[in-house]
Amino acid sequence: MRQTERRRRAPAARYDSLQSFYTADQRRVHSRECDVGLWWRESADGPLHRAAWVRDTGELYLVRLGPHEQGGGRVEVLAIVDEHERLEQALDGWRKRCGEPQSLAWLRERARAIGGRVRAKRAEVTAAVAATGAVLAAGMSMAVELV
Repeated sequence: MRQTERRRRAPAARYDSLQSFYTADQRRVHSRECDVGLWWRESADGPLHRAAWVRDTGELYLVRLGPHEQGGGRVEVLAIVDEHERLEQALDGWRKRCGEPQSLAWLRERARAIGGRVRAKRAEVTAAVAATGAVLAAGMSMAVELV
């Protein structure tokens, strides 16, 4: 697997605390947030997580609840979603799932699907920009030959 492929598939950004998450991007500090559940968990007795979406950055993030010594406060950005409507569509049914055992796996799966679409869109844009650059380079080369 090439380095760029590994980078694309790497886990989303992680932060040691909510404070470090917010201070890393000032847009987060002043942005409105939309709660996406307070009781995400892997197992019935597993640690709880809160999920929220930051409007100004489009980040769907997860924070582990509980004492810092037990991993509490750690933040993980699960996906980037441009529009709230798109987030709601992708997470349709989350209110019924949140709090159930394995609900965190369900949320992560949905977030990966959102992120996959975002990455695919970026790849299309990158390819289009590269093609435009090649056309411009060929045009410049022809212009130099004419001079």
